[in-house]
Amino acid sequence: MAGVSSLTAGLFLHGSIGRHVADQVAERLTQDAILAADLVRSDANPEANADAIADRLGEVLAIRVTLVDSRGKVLGDSELNGDALGQLENHAARPEIREALGSGGGSSTRRSATLAEDMLYVARRVDPADPARGVVRVAVPLTEVSRAQREIRIPLLTAALLSLLVAWALGRLVARRLAGRLEAMSKTASEIAGGNTAARALPTGRDEIATLGRSFNRMADQLDERLSLLSRERNQLVGLLDTMVEGVLLTDGSGRILLANRAFERIFAATPPLRGLRPLEAARVPALQEAVEAALSGDGPATREIVLPGPEEKVLGASLVSIRENSTTVGAVVVFHDMTELKKLEKVRREFVANVSHELRTPLTAIRGYAETLRDGALLDSGRVREFADVIHRHARRLQALIEDLLDLSSIEQGQSRMDVAATSLHEVVSQVEAMIRPLVAEKKQSLHVSVPSSLPRLRADRDRLVQVLINLLDNAVKFTPEEGTIMLQANAGQGRVIINVRDTGIGIPPEDLPRIFERFYRVDRSRDRREGGTGLGLAIAKHLTQAMGGSIDVQSSQGRGTNFQLTFPRA
Repeated sequence: MAGVSSLTAGLFLHGSIGRHVADQVAERLTQDAILAADLVRSDANPEANADAIADRLGEVLAIRVTLVDSRGKVLGDSELNGDALGQLENHAARPEIREALGSGGGSSTRRSATLAEDMLYVARRVDPADPARGVVRVAVPLTEVSRAQREIRIPLLTAALLSLLVAWALGRLVARRLAGRLEAMSKTASEIAGGNTAARALPTGRDEIATLGRSFNRMADQLDERLSLLSRERNQLVGLLDTMVEGVLLTDGSGRILLANRAFERIFAATPPLRGLRPLEAARVPALQEAVEAALSGDGPATREIVLPGPEEKVLGASLVSIRENSTTVGAVVVFHDMTELKKLEKVRREFVANVSHELRTPLTAIRGYAETLRDGALLDSGRVREFADVIHRHARRLQALIEDLLDLSSIEQGQSRMDVAATSLHEVVSQVEAMIRPLVAEKKQSLHVSVPSSLPRLRADRDRLVQVLINLLDNAVKFTPEEGTIMLQANAGQGRVIINVRDTGIGIPPEDLPRIFERFYRVDRSRDRREGGTGLGLAIAKHLTQAMGGSIDVQSSQGRGTNFQLTFPRA
């Protein structure tokens, strides 16, 4: 009975070992397939070198190696060459190929029509993430499994006869348990390497493998924490750069872009992704490429000015610095500041200083000249004294008006001018303005037409300031309208607004001057305006007062045909 039991157990173990050998062969083939896929993937031109790669792998691994593309065409085989390779049928329907293309790996056992043997096939994708790269298939004859079974048969029967089967079975059980635990840890390591940082081993007991598992888990926890920290810091950096108004560009040592924030893309109208491009490829601006090259070749921080041409010229200030490691330049950082508005403001400031100096010099020169003439003896000529005194008085009044307008404009711009914005009757305001402006109109034999209905709704404005705005506009119209010309003051209401138009049939404004007429001291006809006694600040004051009261001002003009200033205020 014991012999039968031993024989039965031996036969069972014989079959189990056969299956185990088959599993080991399959496992070895799987590892060989993975190794072969890695080698094929690393080749620069795997399709052109497919047959040579298959031959080399078949020789090294002592197995049959076949390379198949994603459509099932055989590109190379370690057992076939030349015409025989070209005559192979399409392998797309082979089970292992189909499984590998679909899920990344597959295996099957069948008889090979080419080699006339029962074969074990294992297939893997060349690129686990891209089926289009094709499949590597490895195969061995199943005679290896039979041969392995024959080789262990006699020792196994001998062990059974010697009653060592129990000890062998216990040893194998322990070995399989340890191998299973190690295999689980190996699988966990593969998952972490594949990007699943949450995977962990499940150590049980207090032996060495359990200790190794716990150490492995601690290492995985630290790795996960550091990766999370790096990811968080990188996201914070990218978020910070993307919220910056300044454009930021980071390059490697060869000058290719590693990082560019959204402000850079907006300033240079660059279309992402930009990583890996040269600056000249990202934005067709030669000065940008020169700035990056200067940063890479420089030893310290530097600055440059870049002008971007276009309908509206843009001026950029570039701050450059190279990144060095052990005296080697490994990259560069360039920060771009938009200086267009600053340049415009500097230009306006220069023009303002020049204009103020010029406007002050004229009356002061006249006053000084006539005063020196009086001092040098003209006081004795009573007829000329009065004439000179009138000239001095006129220029002094001009100087006073200029200074008062400057102070008034400054207080309005700084919000220091007191405004009593309230419901105001435009009809009453216009009546006051009309009484003040009609003598000037009559003096130049002009016509003034006022059309402001008494039923017009009230508007929100400061009464006195509105009078000042309308007088400035009407005074301008009188100055620049020839004799017998027409000046019109009209108003109407609509859509919650009150609209006032001041029209004239004067000389008009050239199109190129229209955008600048509200600038202080800007004159279309300097000689005429000065002759008429203007300070050059009336329109600037009118614009700032209108905006301070919550309104808006616009202008349309046709040279030689007249000008229309349109004021818009909210209804009360």
